[in-house]
Amino acid sequence: MNLPEDMDAFVKAKGNVSSHTARILRRQNFAEEWEVARMRAEAGIVTTASEPAESEDATLERWARVAGR
Repeated sequence: MNLPEDMDAFVKAKGNVSSHTARILRRQNFAEEWEVARMRAEAGIVTTASEPAESEDATLERWARVAGR
């Protein structure tokens, strides 16, 4: 993946480039899914974002499994 110099330096400073990049992409995916859930709720379609006491990572992993990723 090619990144602009400033973003390349930012990610490399985090240590594990692949892990950090994957985490950023998961958060973006989560944000997009959350927006879809919000729009569905406004339309009267109820969705659940997470299980009680579920961590963010666990929620992201569960959503990825549901989405078949």
